[in-house]
Amino acid sequence: MKRKVEAIARRDGGWWVFEIPELGADAPNGVFMRPFGQAKTAAKVAEEAQDVAALWEDGDPDDFEVTVRYVLSKDIEDARQRAEELEERGRAELDEAARLRREAVRAVLASNLSQVDAAAVLGMSRQRVQQLA
Repeated sequence: MKRKVEAIARRDGGWWVFEIPELGADAPNGVFMRPFGQAKTAAKVAEEAQDVAALWEDGDPDDFEVTVRYVLSKDIEDARQRAEELEERGRAELDEAARLRREAVRAVLASNLSQVDAAAVLGMSRQRVQQLA
């Protein structure tokens, strides 16, 4: 079974530098040491962190499953988080709109209108009415 570790990465010049805090250990002088590494691209951080973890633990890179947490500037992180919140809210609203559309189709069809007439009064294609029915 793979050991799960988290690499924390941040941009430093032209490189992504990362650390793996949970693999750290106390040095003989009492200083806490943790494995560090670097990668040229963000896409390579997990792979490089796997190699560093294997070296640190004297194991095989395949023994580790690395997740990467990228540390970004506050304005970038705020924008990313706001976008996620808006997407989540948008998905919820789309789900509600779909539920209401199905409800409208069923109600119109229950009033003995044909699917062709239901499509006309609801402003959708007959095929869509058929799907929602």
